[in-house]
Amino acid sequence: MNISRRRVLSGLSATAGLAVAPGVNVSFAADGAPARDVLVVVFQRGACDWLQMLSPAGDIFYQNARRSIRVQLTGANAGIGVGTLDGTDFYLSASAPELKPLYDSGKLAFVHATGLHTVDRSHFTCQANMEMGTADADPAMNSGWLARHTASVGVPKDLSVVAQGSTTPTSLLSQPASVAVIDPSSFNVSGGAANANIMRLLNGSGAKTAYKDAALKTLTTIQDVQAGLTGFQDPSGTAGYTGGSFSASLRAVGRLIRMNVGVDVVTVDYGGWDMHNNLVNEFAARTTEFSRALSAFWTDMADFQDRITLVTMTEFGRRFQENANQGTDHGSASGMLILGGNVKGGKIYGTWPGLAPAALNSGDLAVTTDYRQVLAEIIVKRHAETKLESVFPTLKYAPLGIFA
Repeated sequence: MNISRRRVLSGLSATAGLAVAPGVNVSFAADGAPARDVLVVVFQRGACDWLQMLSPAGDIFYQNARRSIRVQLTGANAGIGVGTLDGTDFYLSASAPELKPLYDSGKLAFVHATGLHTVDRSHFTCQANMEMGTADADPAMNSGWLARHTASVGVPKDLSVVAQGSTTPTSLLSQPASVAVIDPSSFNVSGGAANANIMRLLNGSGAKTAYKDAALKTLTTIQDVQAGLTGFQDPSGTAGYTGGSFSASLRAVGRLIRMNVGVDVVTVDYGGWDMHNNLVNEFAARTTEFSRALSAFWTDMADFQDRITLVTMTEFGRRFQENANQGTDHGSASGMLILGGNVKGGKIYGTWPGLAPAALNSGDLAVTTDYRQVLAEIIVKRHAETKLESVFPTLKYAPLGIFA
């Protein structure tokens, strides 16, 4: 593809009017910079219940606390055994069978009992803190952790980070090169060609202004991307994506990576995990899409797997004890998933605190691994970060050994 990278990015950074498919943010590597992994950060918004995603199904405390919703050891929907952490056996949700082959292949790892050290259990506050890269005792920050990271590794000002959606996520707060994109296959201004033609007519003559310059750069960018898509081969139709929203987001990410325009950082949102009622059915539906989309993405990226690291995070876990509506309320620790060509997978990382009453944090699974340790290890070992203190100023770096 003969896309002018600087023309594309200068046009993108000049406009806020580009339509974007929800869930994808993209940045591009600097000219001449060494190749880094494509970092894909998936936020499971709504607080995913990792005691259901990766459960200690045989634990007597778990069985007693979740009598109607617990993952079963036997039967048609029995959990899938994947490994042991600190003497406790863990079982993957029966709704996520596609993750087991990735785990067995050594490309996927889990970290359990992760999270934010906080007494707050507000979605808004905890999501904001995690995207800022802070904990309760930390001083206030005026930028997101991904914004600080991309600045630290030398993303040029004219090279932008792309946020999927109508606004830039908090993780990219204070990254001036932010821009919104949906999918390269439908890259255009809101309203499509008709509005683009109006923009051309309105800005085709007369004195130059900042607005006019931005509009013309936007139109040039659209033309460049559409020209680059001419003849573009997209094999994602055979990867196994579903018709769900998470599949759509990851498929768009895959197209951007395969177009070879220098994708560097991608963020993807997959919400809907706040399950206060009817958890068994709601969780099964959400997790089925989660598992199938991740598996399809990995298949889709067969030629790029050695340069991809995907990590999931969520603002907090759920209460250990089920509620009266066969759901779970806001809790404490959760878990993280890491998928990548250089991951030392087939293993569960972290420290398991146990579920005995004395081990719980206000009645819930205790956080034993700061979520920032996982993110820090990724950006240090796979994404050329050499100034970690500028990204997570209060973190005492202690890598878990997730990467070869």
